[in-house]
Order: sequence, then C-alpha cells, then structure tokens
Amino acid sequence: MNIRMILGHDGTRWIACNDSFTATGRTFADLDLQVASALRAESCENRSRVTVSMDFDFAAFPIWMRQYASHYFNRSITFDL
Repeated sequence: MNIRMILGHDGTRWIACNDSFTATGRTFADLDLQVASALRAESCENRSRVTVSMDFDFAAFPIWMRQYASHYFNRSITFDL
C-alpha cells in the first residue's frame, strides 16, 4: 500500500500530514516512529508493508525563495507493520 503525505518544517520539528493523521518529530528518526505508530493504530488486515511518500510542501515557500526550491527534497520510507 502507498500513502502520500506533505512534509514541512516549523523551525523546530519536521511535520508530515495527510487527511488521516499528522506526525511530528525533531529528527527524521522521530518523525518515522510517529508515522509508523499512527499507521499501526489504523492498520487493517493485509496491510503489512506500507510505503509512505513525503512530498516537501513547496507552497510554503515565499515566491522570492522558490528559486531555491530545488535544494529541498521529497522522501519515501517503507514500513513493515
């Protein structure tokens, strides 16, 4: 199963969210633990492997900074639940 999330940063924490849940963490390791925990909480049968695509929220950039958007990134992580 594949899940898409929007990834952002508030200056202190990474934030990943979608319509189902929001997860936060000071590091990517912390964020990944929160995402895995949320997925386990809503887990249903036959969903043992989940790939989460985290797309950086480029809309959060002011227009004058969009020229630097290529320095930011998207990430994917696979969880075995």
